[in-house]
Amino acid sequence: MLKVGVTQLDIAWTEKEENKRRCEELIKEAHDHGVKLLIFPEMTLTGFTMEPEKWAENYAGGRIPDTVSFFMKKSVEYRMRIAFGFIEETKRGYENKLILVDGGNLVMEYSKIHPFSYSGENKYYAAGEQLCHTDIEGVGIGGYICYDLRFPEIFSAARDENEAVIVIANWPEERVSQWETLLRARAVENQCYVMGVNRTGYGDGKNYAPSSYVFDCYGNDVSKQVSPGLKIADIDVRQVRSYRKSFPQSRDRKNNLYVKMYK
Repeated sequence: MLKVGVTQLDIAWTEKEENKRRCEELIKEAHDHGVKLLIFPEMTLTGFTMEPEKWAENYAGGRIPDTVSFFMKKSVEYRMRIAFGFIEETKRGYENKLILVDGGNLVMEYSKIHPFSYSGENKYYAAGEQLCHTDIEGVGIGGYICYDLRFPEIFSAARDENEAVIVIANWPEERVSQWETLLRARAVENQCYVMGVNRTGYGDGKNYAPSSYVFDCYGNDVSKQVSPGLKIADIDVRQVRSYRKSFPQSRDRKNNLYVKMYK
């Protein structure tokens, strides 16, 4: 079993130091509950900003960006893997990223493949071009960000190597029922756990409702709320493997045909 924590962080708009304080409170709480993987929402320390030039960080001079360094230190201190979102300035431009650290090691890195054009995100952030994967205590884990959830193709493409996937978001309250529906659908389609982590509170003119979940491979919400800001769940990789074996949906996929349809 892998005990995971999905946060419901009320992000203080672009106030990094205050958000670090709020994150550490949740990290301490998760540690007390035995969490081994804790997940924070998209753009954890800033909120979903369209001003990356003000908040982006980089690896210039070989130094680790402040946000990454902060979570690495907390990962070491609390002996817990931590996933979070931040803005990185790269040679390709600004990228909306999901990072997973294990102590001082960066074990998974993902750039959002689908910037949210409806809000103009695509004008400010370069689109990612690669899927991501890591292994934690024998559980294959992938990661996605917010608007990616509306594109089942990229979940299906990585389905066989992932028993669980992370989706971090700043998904507004007005569309939160869609968020829940799509998370559940990705879990059922891919016969895997889906850990959806959304922010709460108010930021940049939008309201965000508490809506973090862990859905199992049957589409059931298996998360338990332990406080307003934290839910926990156990990831049982044996359940995923057993279900995939007893109901072998993937063997009926027609990948070669799908490729032709997309041309």
